[in-house]
Amino acid sequence: MAKKSSLKTASGKNIFTKVTAGALAHWQIIASALLLGTGVVGLAATYDDYCGMTDLTYAPEEVHEDLRKAGQTANIRPGVIAAQLETESHWRINAASSAGARGVAQFTDEAWKDWGNGGDILDPHNSIDAQGRYLESLKKRLGKYAHNDDEVLDLALAGYNAGPGAVEKYKGIPPFPETQNYVQKIRDLSETKYKLTCTPDHRFKQSQIVRIEAQASKQDSTAPDALAAGSMHAVVPSSRTGSQES
Repeated sequence: MAKKSSLKTASGKNIFTKVTAGALAHWQIIASALLLGTGVVGLAATYDDYCGMTDLTYAPEEVHEDLRKAGQTANIRPGVIAAQLETESHWRINAASSAGARGVAQFTDEAWKDWGNGGDILDPHNSIDAQGRYLESLKKRLGKYAHNDDEVLDLALAGYNAGPGAVEKYKGIPPFPETQNYVQKIRDLSETKYKLTCTPDHRFKQSQIVRIEAQASKQDSTAPDALAAGSMHAVVPSSRTGSQES
């Protein structure tokens, strides 16, 4: 009987040893997978930093910091801020619309009283700062009509162009072709020329702040930069109603 008991005990120990070894091996596999996954993520993050991932490669270098600050203020990617400015004025300080909007961000003198903080409407640094603060305000005001962050951004851009009152009236992007095209153009630029990437599309040209009005020249509508033709309609009285819907 003692011998049989000893055999049972030994057998039990062997089973326990096998189970323990199997569990240990199982957890080692899981741990290795977790470490490998963490390593891949870490390597990807390191690569992003190393490659200099940015969305401002083609934005005027002298306003890069302004674009980042405006983006931080409005919680909008800087590349979208740049895309809007390019759509508005093509970076021309002296750009002026028939409705009286001026500067790179195209504020009217009346709107500038509310958003300019006493700065110079033709100073691109002041203008971009005002743009960021106004977009932040539009997002807060119009966000209730959106279902996600992308829609909030689209409504803010639409409000910048047509006036927030128009967005509130239609509870969405107004059915104005000008405004709909405006939002789409900014989206297109932000996903191409001002895309967040390590490998910028070399078909695009470097933009510069333009301080004098150059002679108008024909632009190839098939070129990527043709997306950037200035609209110069933001924060201005609506060309459809004769007054801004604020």
